[in-house]
Amino acid sequence: MSKILKIIRNRMSVRLSLWVVTFVAILIVATLSVMYHFSHQAVKEEALAKASETLDCMGLSIDNVLRNVEVTGRMVGWNMERHLDDPKALSRDCRKMVEDNPALIGCAIAMDTAYFHREFIIYTYRKAIDGGSPTQQSEILESDHYDETSYLEQSWYTIPMENGEANWVRPYEQGEYSVKPATYSLPVHDSEGKVVGILGLDIPLNWLSGFINNTKPFPRSYCSIIGRQGGYIVHPDSTKMNRRNVFELINGPKRDTKMEMLLESMMSGESGYKEVDIDDVPSYVFYKPFRYKGWIAAIVCPESEIMGTSTRLLATVLLIAFVGLIALLLFCIFFISKSVKPLILLAQTARRLSEGHYDDYVPDTKRVDEIGSLQRSFKAMQQSISSRIDDIRQMNDQLEDSNAVLQEASEQAQQAERAMNAFLINLSDQLLQPAINIKDIVSEAHKDFHHMDHQEAKQLAQKIHTETDIVTELLDRLLLVSVKEGGKP
Repeated sequence: MSKILKIIRNRMSVRLSLWVVTFVAILIVATLSVMYHFSHQAVKEEALAKASETLDCMGLSIDNVLRNVEVTGRMVGWNMERHLDDPKALSRDCRKMVEDNPALIGCAIAMDTAYFHREFIIYTYRKAIDGGSPTQQSEILESDHYDETSYLEQSWYTIPMENGEANWVRPYEQGEYSVKPATYSLPVHDSEGKVVGILGLDIPLNWLSGFINNTKPFPRSYCSIIGRQGGYIVHPDSTKMNRRNVFELINGPKRDTKMEMLLESMMSGESGYKEVDIDDVPSYVFYKPFRYKGWIAAIVCPESEIMGTSTRLLATVLLIAFVGLIALLLFCIFFISKSVKPLILLAQTARRLSEGHYDDYVPDTKRVDEIGSLQRSFKAMQQSISSRIDDIRQMNDQLEDSNAVLQEASEQAQQAERAMNAFLINLSDQLLQPAINIKDIVSEAHKDFHHMDHQEAKQLAQKIHTETDIVTELLDRLLLVSVKEGGKP
């Protein structure tokens, strides 16, 4: 880490690149934030519209299939009402109904016990193959019971008998098939318009399950159909089919108000969507009642599926932005390093100049920008300094030569001065004795002046003259030396 910080601190290209990348990263983050906000909303609206459209199409397709069964049932029921007293005719009508409609796996007519004064049911059905599902090629059989229990206790009979209306009822667990059938039950009236029996038409729910599983809007979404009492008619999770109704979803230690509002809206016949948690997964539930009374189609879409496109788009854009920033950083480091390379060379040259290497070579440049101008100016400065240094060196050499001459002259002058001093000392010594002699002679003459004869005076004068000549000769010699040294008397 310290090496990286040292590189950042010591290299201007790295610092400039980091500043550029940081600024660009801030711009990208701000732009992506705005884009993600609006794209998130757009993707959410598009996904919700897609789910709603899928729900509408699914409901319409199922309605069309079931409508055909309803129309056929009403026609058969109207035909049966003309000969209710003829069991054989009723049996033929049921068999023909199954034979002519491949979508049906069974047809039953059950009469009120007051009509024949006993239980009466004719059930024509396609035989299951190996305990599985029947096909169009299955043998058509007839039975006098619908299941082990009495038809008087079965919902396909009891519900329409109570309300006098045709209904699609929750599938009954029929032992003949491995799949549950859905039964369309409609009342059968006598000549007086009284409900005396129920006609039931069975269709297998496996085609319905396959249909809704193939029409889900998103890969992880799923569809279900709920009956009038809240029981599941179709659901991809077989364990939930064993529940009595969807209200068991809200039974728990913690109250789920969102789920309560959803179920209340669904059971009241409304359509739309709500956000709830399904098995602790945040989801959108789209619901819509079928055309006929009783069934509700619902599509459950995990929120991650609806927002998956937006999330994947954001992840892709972030990855591209990250790679782009790394590429930009490398490009900036390379480009700025190349651009400031002359500055680095100038810095190294300046460091060499500060160390006294004034003759280092500064390369020429063809750049016309500020760095090129700086490099040319620095080279001119370096050349000027080098030229001045050469001039100074020449002047130093001249001064050294002059100093040598002056030193030699100074030494000669000192030597001459020393010789002069010696000469003057010697001359002074020589002048001293004649002066002393003259002083002694003058003192002797002054002392014996009155007693001295002419001859003695003449001798004394001669001595004074001799000593004076010596002094004069010495003074002449001193004057001659002064003239030679450039002095004036």
